[in-house]
Amino acid sequence: MLIGHKKQWDFLKNKLESGQLAHAYLFSGEEKIGKRTLAKEFVKLINCLSAEAGKSPGQESCGICRNCKDIENESYVDVLMVNLKNDKQEIDISQIREALLFLSYKSYYGSFKAVIVNGAEKMNFEAQSCLLKTLEEPKGKTILILISPHPETLLSTIISRCQRIKFYLVDPKEIEYNLVKMGESLPAGRQEKIAHDLASFCSCKPGQAIELFLNPDKLKEEQTTLQELVKVINSNLALKFQYTKKINLDGNNTKRVLEILQRYLRHLLFLKTGADNLTPKDFFPEAADNFKNYSISKIKEVLKLLEIINAQISLTNANPKLALEILLMEM
Repeated sequence: MLIGHKKQWDFLKNKLESGQLAHAYLFSGEEKIGKRTLAKEFVKLINCLSAEAGKSPGQESCGICRNCKDIENESYVDVLMVNLKNDKQEIDISQIREALLFLSYKSYYGSFKAVIVNGAEKMNFEAQSCLLKTLEEPKGKTILILISPHPETLLSTIISRCQRIKFYLVDPKEIEYNLVKMGESLPAGRQEKIAHDLASFCSCKPGQAIELFLNPDKLKEEQTTLQELVKVINSNLALKFQYTKKINLDGNNTKRVLEILQRYLRHLLFLKTGADNLTPKDFFPEAADNFKNYSISKIKEVLKLLEIINAQISLTNANPKLALEILLMEM
């Protein structure tokens, strides 16, 4: 489900209707705000079998035809998703070569061939250099969409050859409205409360809100992790080091922990500045009391450090355990 980003959607839809699609796009913006979702929805619109698809302003694909379902499941013959492999830290040249070979073949159904590179900042130098050759000499009816929260890490020559589309945080009211629609199967009244709280809790990121809305157990896990973090932050150095040894920092778990802490501190900042209406009390009980000695400038300082650490972990081989230790010592 696409939530928000109407301007970005209408821009692409108008380009499609006027026959002015670029060969390459760069979608940039924070993680989990809907870049990947919009990319898939746009490719669905191009390939949708419904005669009504896209006819009304802002209208998306039908979502139920064979092509739409295959694209959603990432099994459509004319669309290739390039993701970071589970056992890798980079998108390497072999994946990009495979994508370029895919684009060199004619479309099976006579429409556009599309490649979506999710996490384009993960491409190593060789992969980016390989991709650049295709950007310099685009072929036929092909579309390449690069998705990245850190586009500044891409080669400047790649950025200059892509049409850049920026994505921004979404209005919480729009997130809440769509979550309520998704939650019609939940007990009456419950979905409204959860949707309202999550829209604020997830810092205006629809992807994050949907993920937690559809997975109550995951929401409970996040709340448990938050309680542990708050307890550790208010403890001595010895307990902080014990925590970093105990906690699982494999895979994406480090980013998840940092994300939870970042979200908490943002809402603490709201409370400190009097914008407590933006903070769901059920998710952040006693937040102000736990950090009553923290000044607004101190919270901003820690948030800045969090951004730096997050970027280092995303873009380099930084040691997650050491990064978390440094952060906790600063708190």
